[in-house]
Amino acid sequence: MSRGRLSLAAVLLVAAAAVLAVRIARSEPPAPGSAARPSELALVVLETEGGVLTAVVGSGGSLPPAAIVVPAKVDLTIPGQGAGTMGEAAALPGRQAATAAANLLGVWIPHHVTLGEAELRAVVDRAGGISVGGTALSGQGVIDSLSPSGDPSEAVWETTLEAILSSATWEAADVPEADSPTAAADLLNAARGAAVEILPAEEVQGGLMDTDPEAIQTVVTSAFGGQGRQVLPAIVLNGSGEPGVGERVAEHLIPGGFRVVVSENASSFDHDTTLVVVPSEEHRALGERVRDLLGVGEVQVAGPASGLADVTIVVGKDFDA
Repeated sequence: MSRGRLSLAAVLLVAAAAVLAVRIARSEPPAPGSAARPSELALVVLETEGGVLTAVVGSGGSLPPAAIVVPAKVDLTIPGQGAGTMGEAAALPGRQAATAAANLLGVWIPHHVTLGEAELRAVVDRAGGISVGGTALSGQGVIDSLSPSGDPSEAVWETTLEAILSSATWEAADVPEADSPTAAADLLNAARGAAVEILPAEEVQGGLMDTDPEAIQTVVTSAFGGQGRQVLPAIVLNGSGEPGVGERVAEHLIPGGFRVVVSENASSFDHDTTLVVVPSEEHRALGERVRDLLGVGEVQVAGPASGLADVTIVVGKDFDA
């Protein structure tokens, strides 16, 4: 790494602190008792030579636009696949990646965008470059700053993304790898001036990063609005043998206020009817809520609770998303 690139990375890291101070000063919480209309969300995945960088960007709600950077090493459950990291999820097709991020954050993410270095470089250059902490960067300068030592830097991504969203304009042609290029471009343009922060996470054994669901809920509600409802854990077991069924179940559960904490195969694939299992009669209403979200299934009481969740779904052949 050249001394110039090292110095640039240092400048950008220091700039993050200044940006945070400005963000705190300008943030205004909604009035007490008012329900903020939630933002429309998109998962943005930037593919660099050193790895991936991700962020969930929101705009169009009652609150000002905002974005949350999700570190690649954050541990999460990928619905339909099991345990993984945000980096591993980001390498999947866009819809699967967005569903995994939604499962982590506890809020549905309808849109997804995958950018390569060339696309981001073109967007920045068309804007005439950007300024990050007083440093002017061209499109190539942005790419160089994000991976100064080979590994993409989420701290630099946080600060740089905020500068990009403040200055750049987006066209559908800039985001060809999106679920809807037009909708994605509109969402990113509406996110002008978005405050960006990194999802709180703590490094644990093996280099992974762990998150706290309550802290996530606080950050997500503050950034994107909504009712701030409790997100409930659920276990999903594939009892039909149909590939990808866990992901499709999650697409029904996450908008309804659930998070998949375990996603794996059942002991057999001979389940014709979906079972929604709860530990006691007191939880029957919870089971019925899940059944209604899925549109199929029978609620069964079979305690005790697993300790991970109060509802277990054994997906049968009757489930057809």
